[in-house]
Amino acid sequence: MNYRKYLILLLLGLFWGMSQAQTAQYTIEGRVTYAASYTLGRWEGTNTSVRGSVRWNPQTGEASGQVCVELGRFDSGNALRDADARGVFNVDKYPLSCLEVERIDQAGDETTISGNLEISGTRRPVRIAGKLTREGNTYRFVGGFNTSFSEWKLSPPSLLFLRVNNPVEVRLEARAVLR
Repeated sequence: MNYRKYLILLLLGLFWGMSQAQTAQYTIEGRVTYAASYTLGRWEGTNTSVRGSVRWNPQTGEASGQVCVELGRFDSGNALRDADARGVFNVDKYPLSCLEVERIDQAGDETTISGNLEISGTRRPVRIAGKLTREGNTYRFVGGFNTSFSEWKLSPPSLLFLRVNNPVEVRLEARAVLR
């Protein structure tokens, strides 16, 4: 092998190694909270079953991985309301809602997580805006988005003449631990 070919192969190997080193794998855990309302009031439901794994390159924003939540584990402090939510989500058929992460972009203090979210058999692109702070080898994300029942082909729950309003606010708090 001549010197020039060897140098090219060495540089390609170094470039590949450096690009691989910039992408890291993280274990994700956290909670998701929804805030909903109807004519007579407002409430929140929280779910601490957020789990997943994401690979992310902070230099390019490229990301891949999946973060899921068990839809039957939302707790609003009202057992009847939580049972209605399980019915709306059809948790017997669709027990999980999963986000397929595609990008994590940072601009100053602002971070946007982009990907495809599946809820009860409907898959849609979403962008979750928030703040990502580094804490040693871990990251903490706090952000959210607004959505409506119709976007997911779901019927809003109702009781007598009261129907849950759109939009529903969704907040995500997650901790990403370097593997």
